Amino acid sequence: MGDEQMKFLKTMSLLFVLMQGQAFAQAPLGDAAMPSQDAVDQGAPAQELPGDKRRKYDTNDPHFRDVAKEFRCPTCTGLSVLESDAGFSVQIKEQVQEQINLGKNHDQIVEYFVERYGAWILREPPAKGINAIAWIVPITLLCLGPILIWLLVWKRRVKADSHGVRSSTVILAEMQESLQRLKRENG
Repeated sequence: MGDEQMKFLKTMSLLFVLMQGQAFAQAPLGDAAMPSQDAVDQGAPAQELPGDKRRKYDTNDPHFRDVAKEFRCPTCTGLSVLESDAGFSVQIKEQVQEQINLGKNHDQIVEYFVERYGAWILREPPAKGINAIAWIVPITLLCLGPILIWLLVWKRRVKADSHGVRSSTVILAEMQESLQRLKRENG
């Protein structure tokens, strides 16, 4: 094996190892940390976390769940704070519970976190200002994309005709004429 191939293999194996580490970087706490379905159905208080630490928030409270699912976990990819048990998410959940205990409503709590951490903390960016681009561009591409593709294909087809390449309709018409002429000649 050449030096270039060996270097490529080493790079790919390092990339593979790093990707595996990223995938398992935030391991779940396991079933012991999550309340059983029976406990949830009965409205039992929150379960203990490993190390005998009590949760300072109630995941069974619908108001808490509605607010906590609005925020993204900064250490987990694609998870909300509600779904994550990462350290930072636990802190945010505790802050959400504190805000609820102070009597604040959903909008006030969201505003508090946006002021404190910025709009990046939200799982869905507000559709105003520069964030409107994140909402408008995908919808625009979805609507206009097929039209643009059709126009590009049509333009290429016209270009091909102008460069001496005949379209299939012209070729078929010529073939029909030749066939008719041969039939007349051969009787």
